[in-house]
Amino acid sequence: MISRSTSARGSGAGSPRIHVLCVDDEPIVLRLMSRLLDRMGVDVTTATGPLEALGVFEAERFDMIVTDIRMPGMDGHAFLAEIRARDPEVPVVVATGHASLDNAIRALRDGASGMLMKPFTGEEFQVEVRAALERSRIRRDALQYTYVTPILDGVALALTAAIEARDLETGEHCQQLGFMGERVAILMGLPELERTTIRIGGYLHDVGKIAIADRILLKPGPLTDDEYGEMQRHAAIGGDIVSTHVSMAGIAAIVRHHHERFDGRGYPDRLERDAIPLGARIIAVADALSAQTTDRPYRKAIPLDEAWAEIQRHSGGQFDPQIVELFATLIGTDILPASPDAVGTTIRIDAVKASNAGGAPDVGDPAAAGTVTGAGGPKRPADLEATPDRRLATSAAKRAS
Repeated sequence: MISRSTSARGSGAGSPRIHVLCVDDEPIVLRLMSRLLDRMGVDVTTATGPLEALGVFEAERFDMIVTDIRMPGMDGHAFLAEIRARDPEVPVVVATGHASLDNAIRALRDGASGMLMKPFTGEEFQVEVRAALERSRIRRDALQYTYVTPILDGVALALTAAIEARDLETGEHCQQLGFMGERVAILMGLPELERTTIRIGGYLHDVGKIAIADRILLKPGPLTDDEYGEMQRHAAIGGDIVSTHVSMAGIAAIVRHHHERFDGRGYPDRLERDAIPLGARIIAVADALSAQTTDRPYRKAIPLDEAWAEIQRHSGGQFDPQIVELFATLIGTDILPASPDAVGTTIRIDAVKASNAGGAPDVGDPAAAGTVTGAGGPKRPADLEATPDRRLATSAAKRAS
């Protein structure tokens, strides 16, 4: 007999739910497992025999299986072999009242991820389930980094090229943001997959621009209030574009929230402080630094030291002060003043360390223009409620005239 229960804890909109299949010929054991898993916020399907379980396994996706060994019709070893033939990766925990050394060795050879001896306590059961799910997650993340990440990099850079084709000011800006973001993630000691998420989030941060009309995106003069509001939509649109699969959720969060401010006055959701995803807080600083040190049609790039001083002035307001401190360690080492004959930018990236960004100098991002200065001139997507800066007000005013 097949039975299902859906945990109320995992039923929130958009929240991925863990789904576990429990197989045992003792109804009381199945009820106990269901109750313990429900407390963990897990959806449960139970089957009273291996043959029934195989039928439901063919039709549904499960994150984990818990199975008995001695059952009528097919024992747990044969059932485990059938599961492994269908899915080599799904974690399987064997729960048995006959936990001999031979049984344990055979179960592990058959591909079991863990083993429980009956009778088990609720704590023992939950600890083993969490451990098996964590081992599965680590293995899945490793596979994603090895095989999926190069594809994501390629797709992200292809979309970046599409952005650049519509907005000529963008240039290699997205690649530079990816590099700087990843360097800060390394300084923070973040795991490899999270560093990759931040890098690709930097690549794709402005992908939503592809949905903004050319008359607004490429307008040489100041934006009206309505146009400015429309331009701001690129962050939310970009987040929606990227969030096509649960595995892209971290990247999508960076894309959506890279224009939030630490003081809660940003967009699209007015998040503040730690409510802003870490990757978005990192990319926000990289975005502003790149914008100031790149030539624009309405102003020349300012030197690295002046741009960095401007970011420091807005630390704690627009930017996360801890992220600013980490970026400070890159100034003069990874992020350097450009050579006197450089064209279009006043910074350069250390070519040796910039393996992910190609070591190429950035040419900036109009969406970040005015991000830290506001300047009181033409509204662009990132100059929301920023402090005016007299040094850049002149060039902004010229553009508005």
